[in-house]
Amino acid sequence: MNSLNTPLCIYCSSKKLYHVSPTQYRCALCKRTFSIKKQAQNNAILEAFIANESVHACSQALQINYLTVKKAYQKIRLGILDFIEQSYTHQKNAFSQYDEYYFLPHTKKGNLDYFFDSIGILGMAYEHKIYTLLLPDQFSHLKHLSKDLIDMHYYAHYLHNHKMAHFESFNTIIHQFWRFLENFMRHFKGVQKENFIYYLKEAEFKFNYEKDEQRTILKTLFT
Repeated sequence: MNSLNTPLCIYCSSKKLYHVSPTQYRCALCKRTFSIKKQAQNNAILEAFIANESVHACSQALQINYLTVKKAYQKIRLGILDFIEQSYTHQKNAFSQYDEYYFLPHTKKGNLDYFFDSIGILGMAYEHKIYTLLLPDQFSHLKHLSKDLIDMHYYAHYLHNHKMAHFESFNTIIHQFWRFLENFMRHFKGVQKENFIYYLKEAEFKFNYEKDEQRTILKTLFT
């Protein structure tokens, strides 16, 4: 018999649960087992992620192993990436505006020596939301050359004047997102280029959805 304090199944919301250990339940309906303690930990990690807390800060606050939190954050980001791509398939014909942007960490901005480290992003707007794509590395064929042989000012000017752009005003939702992305990335002390996509999509997700919406969506991805 279930007591009044018995939780619902985290997978199917059934009330038909029974104990398999002091901290674990099994659902008689979907046959899945879950830990109350583990679920409480997952919820706490999820709240820290939504609040933009770092892995280290979350680990310290919750007294959880650093690697455990790091793996949880990675799982959430992978879930976000998949969620966004699934959502994109239903919106790909609805884009009304787009803009090309080159991202550099704020510590490298203004220094042309780092110009070729820029990451090209295409932002597209639909229904008050943003979808982004990483652009191919346009500088890969130049990186092996000596900087003395390259006119950085020329390439910076060229890209500025030949980028893809179509928008209805200069205060677009895409421009708002570029500002959001710049501020969002300041939370991180360096992100490897091959991992940038996960942080870009996290920023996109957090820009597109309010925190209550984020929580609802992520609870279905991170159980």
